[in-house]
Amino acid sequence: MGEYTLVVEKRLATMRAEYVTLLRARPVWSLRELFSASDCDIVEFCRGFAPNPFGESACADVEEFCTRRGIWLEVGGAHYNSMTPYLHPHAVTAERMTIIGIYNAILFWLNDTVGREKFAHLTDAEQRQARVTVERLCDLIETRRAAADPSAVEAATAEFLALADRQADPDWLARFLDSTVDHLRPAIRDQNARARGDLLTVVDYIELRAHVSGMYPAIALCEFGRDEYLRWERVRAAGLEVDLRRLQRLTVEIGALMNDVFSFEKECIWDRADFNLIPVCLLNTPGVGLSDAVHAAAQIVRDRITEFRLVRARIDRVCADTDPTVAEPVSAHVRDLLGCVQATWVWQLATMRYKGESVFAENRLA
Repeated sequence: MGEYTLVVEKRLATMRAEYVTLLRARPVWSLRELFSASDCDIVEFCRGFAPNPFGESACADVEEFCTRRGIWLEVGGAHYNSMTPYLHPHAVTAERMTIIGIYNAILFWLNDTVGREKFAHLTDAEQRQARVTVERLCDLIETRRAAADPSAVEAATAEFLALADRQADPDWLARFLDSTVDHLRPAIRDQNARARGDLLTVVDYIELRAHVSGMYPAIALCEFGRDEYLRWERVRAAGLEVDLRRLQRLTVEIGALMNDVFSFEKECIWDRADFNLIPVCLLNTPGVGLSDAVHAAAQIVRDRITEFRLVRARIDRVCADTDPTVAEPVSAHVRDLLGCVQATWVWQLATMRYKGESVFAENRLA
């Protein structure tokens, strides 16, 4: 971790100027090429992926819920709402798909109104209110008691909690809500270098980004979606815990860091943020420019996809010789994690959320 200085601002200004120069040229980079290894084409790796069959009806129900609760975003709502059927292709009922979608909609509403990209652009009063909002939400989640004067997002969250409480395994729900609080507190604040007063190392950034991303609760929701919950004491006894937790971690990091590349322009050019893997790589390596930073960030994602494939294969081999009562839930969860990784690529190609003028071929509007 280094100290924030004016040199950081100058390098960020140079990065944005370099971006403008690159934008004038034809697309400079293909995201497919950036994320593909010599032995794994990202498109082939994701071939055959399909979103949840209950997606269309669930998305309609989520929009109705958000509109009724006053948290539907006319700009962006349809984009984020479409993500849930991709991220949870194996949810077993439309009702569970809808409950997951409501949760995601609450997080996206927060992200797109007071989240880390928007926080620096809020007035002082708006920032204070955002801090109050997140603390009240965390208190609601931790105590399950709503305030006497709930805001729209608090009322929506209370309704989500009631729905989840009726459907979810109690032990799983407790862990899931803990991970939600761990996400909310760092996500609803300005994480840029100027506000922090320091420059995160790449390792420290990835650790923090994993929590800010919301990917930990997202992969936990895979168990809820299937209505099939991991019994970690049995996973541990079968010798699968270390690899399975590593696979979860890789899923989180791939989701968060691939998104950084897709959303680089939205976050770092349009919203002027620097809490993103590309500028973090640039700022931690003296003398490099934007092109070097893009390739360094892509290499980090690529390495994790390679490791994901290796760890997944190792788990599959152990499961083949393990008691089916343990192996089958583990194998199902591994398929869910694979779905999350594939969805990270497929949905970000499909959504209009990152489309426009772009240095990335896949992000350019046709």
